[in-house]
Amino acid sequence: MNKQKNCFLLLVPFLLIFLAGCSNQRNDFNTEEENNASLSYLTQAYGISVSEEKPKVVLDTDMMFLGDDAFCLSILVQADNIGLIDLVGVTVTGGNSFVSVGTNAALRQLELWGRPDIPVYIGTDEPLNGFRNLEEQRQVVGAIDNWGAMARLDNYVEPQNFHDLGNYYERKWGYSQTTPQEASAVEFLLDTVSENTNEITIISVGSPISIALACQQDVHFAQNVNEIIYLGGILGERGTYTPYADFNCFYDATAYKVCLNASFPKQIMIPHEVVNDVKINKAVYDLLEEKGTTQISRFWVDNQGGLYRRNTNRSDSLADAIAATIYLIPSAVVQYQDSNADINDDITSAEYGKLILDNSVSDNNISFVTRLDTNQYWDFITDLLCHVSDTPNCTYEEFISEGMSPN
Repeated sequence: MNKQKNCFLLLVPFLLIFLAGCSNQRNDFNTEEENNASLSYLTQAYGISVSEEKPKVVLDTDMMFLGDDAFCLSILVQADNIGLIDLVGVTVTGGNSFVSVGTNAALRQLELWGRPDIPVYIGTDEPLNGFRNLEEQRQVVGAIDNWGAMARLDNYVEPQNFHDLGNYYERKWGYSQTTPQEASAVEFLLDTVSENTNEITIISVGSPISIALACQQDVHFAQNVNEIIYLGGILGERGTYTPYADFNCFYDATAYKVCLNASFPKQIMIPHEVVNDVKINKAVYDLLEEKGTTQISRFWVDNQGGLYRRNTNRSDSLADAIAATIYLIPSAVVQYQDSNADINDDITSAEYGKLILDNSVSDNNISFVTRLDTNQYWDFITDLLCHVSDTPNCTYEEFISEGMSPN
C-alpha cells in the first residue's frame, strides 16, 4: 500500500507538468467550419462588414481578474477566434491596479481562454507628470474615491515583478505560465503602427499613458493609426471619481490631453453617462447559459453567474466592454455627439480631469457615444461569446420583459 502511495505521489508532479504544458497550447474549441458558420451568422444578423484582410486591433488596458477589462478582452478574443478581427496585442497600463498585477491577470486569463499566443506588453504605472499625492490632491479637488493603483503606492510592485506580487497574489488564479513580450508597450505600439499604417485600431480602456508616450516619441504615430476608441470622460458636471472627473481621466489627464490633441484620423469616446444603458444582470447570464458553451462563456458563468442567481435584482457596470462591442457592431450606438474636446490637466485645479467641450467645428472633433441599443448590444455579445451560428430562440428583450429563465 505504501509503495502504491509513493508511486502515486511521484507521478503527481509529472501529471501537473503535463497538464500545464497542455494548457499552454491554443485550444481551438470549434472547428474552422464552425467558426466560419458563426462568423457568417454574426455578420448577417448584425450587418457587420467583413473583408479578406481582418481588421487589426490593440487593446490598451488596466487589467484585473474578472473585471470589465477582462470582459472586454474576452469579447475581442472570441472575435479573433472566429476570424472577425486580428487581436495583435494587449498592452497593460496602470490604473485599476499595478501593471505587474494587470500583466499577470492578462496572461493568465488568456491561458484560461485557450489563447496564450496573443502577446502581452508591459506599460507603466506612472502618469506622464509623475505620481501625485492623493491626500494633497484631495485638499484641492474636494473628494476622491480612494481606490486604484495610486491609492496603494505604499505597497508598490514594479511592473517586472508580475510573478512576484506579494500581497496582491491571488491564490485562485495563480501565476501565468506564459510571460510578456520583451518589447515595452510603447515600443510595440510604435513598431506595430509603423508597420501597419492606417490599419491599427486602438481600444483604450484605461488611462492612455503608453499611447500618449508613443505620440510624443513619433510625430507621425497618431496620423498612422486607423482610429482610437476611449472608455472615459464625463460629459456633464458630476464626476464619478472626483466631483468633476472619472477615474481614467483623473489618473492621467495629461495623457488624455496629448491624445485628444493628436492627429488621430478618428477618435471615439465613451463617457460614463452612457454606461448605465448596458449594465450586466441575470438576464445576460441566462442568455449565456441558454445559447451554448464555449471556454469563454463557461468561464463567466462559472465564476460570476452565481452572484446574479443569488441576487436576481443585481446589475453592475461593465463599462470597458462597451469599447470592444461598439467597435465590432457600430450599429449598437443609437446616438453620437460630436464636439471638440480638451481636458483640464492642471493639478492645482479642483476640476483636474474634467473634459472641456467646444461645439465649434475643428480638426480634432471627438465623437461621443451618448446612447446605446441595449437589446442589440447584449444579444450580440451573448451570440458572440456562445459561438452562435443560427438564429437563437431567445433574446435579451424577452428575458427582461417576461422574466424568463432557461431553468
